[in-house]
Amino acid sequence: MKTIDTVDRLSQSEFYTNYVQLKKPVLIKKMTQDWPAIKIWDMDYFRKLGKNLKITTKTADIVNGTKISSSLADYVDLLEVHEKSYEAGIATQKPPYLHDIPLFNMLPELIADLGTFPIELFPKWYHKNWNNYIQFFMGGSGSLTPLHFDTLLTNNLFFQVKGEKKFILIKESDKENCYIEGWRWSKFDPSNPDYEKFSKTKGMELYEVDLGPGDILFIPSGMLHQVHGLSYSISFNIDWHTSKTAFRGILSGFKGAPRRNVYYNLLIYLGLKMRIPSKYILPYYKSYLNYVS
Repeated sequence: MKTIDTVDRLSQSEFYTNYVQLKKPVLIKKMTQDWPAIKIWDMDYFRKLGKNLKITTKTADIVNGTKISSSLADYVDLLEVHEKSYEAGIATQKPPYLHDIPLFNMLPELIADLGTFPIELFPKWYHKNWNNYIQFFMGGSGSLTPLHFDTLLTNNLFFQVKGEKKFILIKESDKENCYIEGWRWSKFDPSNPDYEKFSKTKGMELYEVDLGPGDILFIPSGMLHQVHGLSYSISFNIDWHTSKTAFRGILSGFKGAPRRNVYYNLLIYLGLKMRIPSKYILPYYKSYLNYVS
């Protein structure tokens, strides 16, 4: 496994020149380590907040899993039982995974827990309503998201707040060798590669990066990634476009992307290219935030 660049901080010009334009991943270590959320987001915190909040999780098979509805508090209780068993070495069934939900729209008070947000890393079009684009994740030790690329071919800034995760990354240029099924999921497991069954993956460059509290990972448009929950984990991301990646997302309709992907990419492209304020685009884009999960 290879490593990616690791930096403490990035200016806007450094970020776009050295990483976004080159489609190169980077781990940013110190831009969010002073957030209050790093200290206060734990099971008790979300148990109290989520007593009456209904959420949807998915059984351990992220791709084909069954959706399960519960309160956020009940889900936290389930994770707590799992973590105690996991720490004791007791084999248990993996709990459901809470992923890609617009929790900040459900609990807007969470915004205050983030402190100074590095909004300069996003295109100006996103600045005013950045919190509306957040997708939230919570899961237990041993959770796994199979190898995939993000459905709209967006750029991805992933914020780790609690616990640890491991990402394995593969360049988009190797996508044709990754045995993609459907639109974006790969049958290849880079953490346990079977080069006899998946011979085209032999010789591919694999990148590994571990995330801890306060880390930000930039995943460029189209880069494949597999995600491992190394502990109880809380994180969130924002999928975002430049006009270039949004246009590429529109064209993905000719390469097998679902029609609604083209629709969402067109919305963002119109906003970025024609400078239509995000407040006018967001009402039509909001359904994407539930569509992903």
